[in-house]
Amino acid sequence: MTKQALITATIECLWERGYAGATIAEISRKADVTHGAHLHHFGTREELIAAAVDALFQRMIGEFELRFSRLPDDIEARTEAALDHFRDLAIGQLFGVVGELLNAARTDEGMAAQMRRYGASQRMQQRQMYIKIFGAVAVDDPQVFYWLDTTFAVYLRGLSVLQATRTPKEIEEQWQRWKEFVLPQITARLNLIGRG
Repeated sequence: MTKQALITATIECLWERGYAGATIAEISRKADVTHGAHLHHFGTREELIAAAVDALFQRMIGEFELRFSRLPDDIEARTEAALDHFRDLAIGQLFGVVGELLNAARTDEGMAAQMRRYGASQRMQQRQMYIKIFGAVAVDDPQVFYWLDTTFAVYLRGLSVLQATRTPKEIEEQWQRWKEFVLPQITARLNLIGRG
C-alpha cells in the first residue's frame, strides 16, 4: 500500500510540479508517508521516479489493450481510431511526465540512465502494441513502421510539448492536419501489403 501510494504521489508531483518540484519531501507529503518509508521501498529518487514512469506506462498499455480490442476491422477506420488514441495519449499525463523526465535527463546522468532503460522497454512494448493493432506483417514493413513510429514517437511528443504554448483548439487543428496527411499514407501501404 505504501509503495503504491509513493508511486501515485510521484506521478502526481511530476505532472503538477515537474521534475524539480517532485522532491522526496513533496512526494512523501503527498503520499502521507515518512521519508523512511520512501527509503525502505526505493533507494533513490531516480528509482522511485523510474517505478512511477513504469507504472504509468503499464496503465497506458492496459488502456491500449482495452481500446484496441474494440477497433473496427476496416483498415482505414482501424488506423484512424488507433491514431486518435495515440493523440489522446500525447495530450495526457504519460507524455507530459515522460517529456519532463527527458528534459531532466539532459543534464542529470542518473535520470538519463533510468530513461535509457525505460526507452528500451517502451520501444519493445510499443512495437508489440503496433503488432496487436496492425499485425506483424504490417509492422515488419519499413514504411508502415516509419509512419507509425514517426507519429507516435516524434510528432505526438512534439504536440505534448506544444500544449504549453498553444490552445487546445490549435493542438487539435495541428493534429487534424497531420492525420489528413499520414492516414492515407498508412492505409494505402496496409492495403498494398495486406494486414497480417
